[in-house]
Amino acid sequence: MSEEKKELNLFIPEDLTEYYITGGAIASSPFDIRLILFKDEIEKNNDILNGPDVGMIRTAKTEITMSPVVAKQLRDLLDKELQKYGDE
Repeated sequence: MSEEKKELNLFIPEDLTEYYITGGAIASSPFDIRLILFKDEIEKNNDILNGPDVGMIRTAKTEITMSPVVAKQLRDLLDKELQKYGDE
């Protein structure tokens, strides 16, 4: 009996939040993997600052929890996509 891959319809809502990410942190248990995604941003306030005095803040934008199976699938998808950029 041959196995056929079923295509899933992918629905992306128009109001889906999009984040530009500059870093991340990861933690895991035997049951799941947690990925926290960050963005480094300039600290905004009402002061007039000079170059070296400008502060940066690392803000967590989202936390994703997944099973190890899903994490491996995402790893494979990222590896495949990163091959387009070559070895750097």
